[in-house]
Amino acid sequence: MKYLTIFQLGDFESATSFNNKKEAVAYINECATAAKTKAFENQENGTFLIEAKTNDDVVHEITATIKPVDTVVKYELTYEKNGQTEETTYYTTRKAVAERAKKILDDLGYDASPEENRAGKWSVNNPDQNLVANLNAKLVVMGSEGENVVASYGCADMQAFCKNFDQEVSMLNQAGKTEKAELLKAGRKKGIINLCIGAGIAIVGGLLSLASYNNARPGESYTVYTGIIAVGVIDAVCGIYYIVNPKATLPKDKKKK
Repeated sequence: MKYLTIFQLGDFESATSFNNKKEAVAYINECATAAKTKAFENQENGTFLIEAKTNDDVVHEITATIKPVDTVVKYELTYEKNGQTEETTYYTTRKAVAERAKKILDDLGYDASPEENRAGKWSVNNPDQNLVANLNAKLVVMGSEGENVVASYGCADMQAFCKNFDQEVSMLNQAGKTEKAELLKAGRKKGIINLCIGAGIAIVGGLLSLASYNNARPGESYTVYTGIIAVGVIDAVCGIYYIVNPKATLPKDKKKK
């Protein structure tokens, strides 16, 4: 039996594995101490609350949930180089993952930042060597057979995270802004595609209608492809709307941020 301590701060989620619940509770308290505060337990649901302050005196709530797991729990390291997966390896401790990641990064001639080491995510971008590499550490829960992954979590060094809380929150906010900017860019692109396709469909409908009119003899009926034209116009209008208001394409959890 393993006990996962799952930390959550907004969209950020990280988990650490322990052999017993006592160790898990002790780690939560150590993280709270690192954040210069205390962890408060909710007796009703067994969760813990860490209220940590940033330098601007804004209070942020970190929740910690202890979850018992009766299957295999491992730490996973994935290594991708120039878009290709180089290796996926599993370890019993986060320390072993960090050591393996350091070995790979040393071979690539890359010095990881403290922030990358705390997050368990490393990115290398060296245009001179035509090198793009990404390493990602996760905590994974395996199935009953101990083979397939049934759940995965980030595995940041939460004690170091809480100790450098102000810096970490700033980075999370910046990452959120970057992600939203990318989503808005994708939303505008979707609008342009919809506009072009819609306009194209409407034009085709108009040309078919014109051809039908020109081919009809005096007194004969001709066809106006109103359905095709309407579909094209609606698609084009939607495209214009997404271009003007790309927020409409955001997921619900991103629209209010």
